[in-house]
Amino acid sequence: METLSAPVGIKDVFMHRESPSSGTVIGICGSGQMGASAASLFRRAGFSVLLWSRSPEKFPAIREQLQRMSDFLTEHFGEPSCAAGDVRLSSDLSAINLSAEYVLECIAENLDAKSQLLKQLAPAASRGAVLMSCTSGLSITEMGRRSGLGRQLVGAHFWNPSHLMPLVEVIAGEETAAGLTEQVAELLREVGKIPVICRDVPGFVGNRLLHALFREAIHLVQEGICSAEDVDTVTRLTFALRLPALGPCANMDLVGLPLVADIQGYLLADLAADSNTMPLLREMIARGDQGMSVGQGFHAWTPAQAEAQIAQRDRQIVQQLAYLRDIGRLP
Repeated sequence: METLSAPVGIKDVFMHRESPSSGTVIGICGSGQMGASAASLFRRAGFSVLLWSRSPEKFPAIREQLQRMSDFLTEHFGEPSCAAGDVRLSSDLSAINLSAEYVLECIAENLDAKSQLLKQLAPAASRGAVLMSCTSGLSITEMGRRSGLGRQLVGAHFWNPSHLMPLVEVIAGEETAAGLTEQVAELLREVGKIPVICRDVPGFVGNRLLHALFREAIHLVQEGICSAEDVDTVTRLTFALRLPALGPCANMDLVGLPLVADIQGYLLADLAADSNTMPLLREMIARGDQGMSVGQGFHAWTPAQAEAQIAQRDRQIVQQLAYLRDIGRLP
């Protein structure tokens, strides 16, 4: 097992705690973008983190990734309000099973794989550890049933990049023990997150909204109404500019509900209503246009362009966080 300590962390822009719960150990399973990002978050909030990866040969790259996150957060948010914790890297789940009080599963978005991993965490559950799945929309109820650990399982959907995005969706499955979602919500508040508790439905809240937008965006390109570039331009330079200050329900109130109803009377029937993956999306995937990671999706991407786009996203999030705090939308 390897240990990575860090003296730097998130300033009070979105972390307002003095010290971590005494001795609390956070286990994180999965060292990809979401797992490493969550490890960085909890470490900077003062917790001791056990970060599990199947591949010890990835440890040097994981350490570099954590350091980059630390450097970014130090640059934009300064020093933490409490002493940072540490991250211990391990390829052995027994370390988590023996000592973690909370375990966050962050592996690939596959129900079978997540359920199988949770089964391996039964020793932690038997000690009373709280298990969390960082799924973006898979059924917590079904995951609990397949693993046999439904009473101690809660959904905790961190949004990417999780060390920056302030909100986490917290979801109880049908078998989740009473009070467990609020216990997880309190843990998240301790690290400066804003938890929203919601019912266990596919996609939860955020991804239902997001994929409704994705479906219509694909439809507009698929039908030749406009280009992908135009879809992105219209989105970025119209309603997206208002969203940090004015969510969709508040915006409907501002517009006036009678006008919203009138527009829906003629518009909804013409919107995309596909109940399966959009044809254009299937065609693009079949020909190898799978997105930024391969250099071609709706747009063409060089490695430099992809890196620049992600950097722009992160800077924009930092600016929005400062704005939202200024207007009182963040604690």
